[in-house]
Amino acid sequence: MIVLYGVLLVVASYFIGNLDFAYIVVKAVRHEDVRNYGSGNAGTTNVLRTMGLKYAIPVFLLDALKGTVCILAARFLVGTFGLSDYFIAAAGIAVIAGHNWPVCLGFRGGKGTATSIGVFLALDPLVAVLAIVVGLIFLAIFKMVSLTSITGMVALPIVTLIIRGFAFTPELLLALFLCVSTVFQHRSNIKRIMAGTESKIGQKVDMNKK
Repeated sequence: MIVLYGVLLVVASYFIGNLDFAYIVVKAVRHEDVRNYGSGNAGTTNVLRTMGLKYAIPVFLLDALKGTVCILAARFLVGTFGLSDYFIAAAGIAVIAGHNWPVCLGFRGGKGTATSIGVFLALDPLVAVLAIVVGLIFLAIFKMVSLTSITGMVALPIVTLIIRGFAFTPELLLALFLCVSTVFQHRSNIKRIMAGTESKIGQKVDMNKK
């Protein structure tokens, strides 16, 4: 029965991840699919480029919140029913997978940065903030949101090892997954960064043009 609670937690986390607020907000406001514009991604950065900061901020916060909710729920179940801490990591992985590859949206979701931040802020605020600082340094220098996301998430397992010790833990497992999934989801951005054609902060996409 205890393991069943863990399985239900992971399944629920995946479907919570399916609540893609970039898609939901743009659909509600403009009756459009945000994936038809800009990068074709259902995430905060594409909302910023297509709809502006007014809509990007709530999308970011809501996507982050769903990650936080899943980790808090996992911690509650671990504390209440004595589940393994690996179920916390599994819940984090599931909500990110649900956001990136949502069955409800034909497996075309976002890139997971906002949700990953929400996950790790709930799991380990110190490590999360240090990784965010690394990303923000790159943002200040290069003005590219994609590079910020990549560097911040690559820093995550490194910071975890430095701060929490060189041992394989559920937290490190989750950090490694977030790092790998973020790099994978940004593979087209990496190509554009290397080619010098990646978009920078301030570049807009006209939603009146397809």
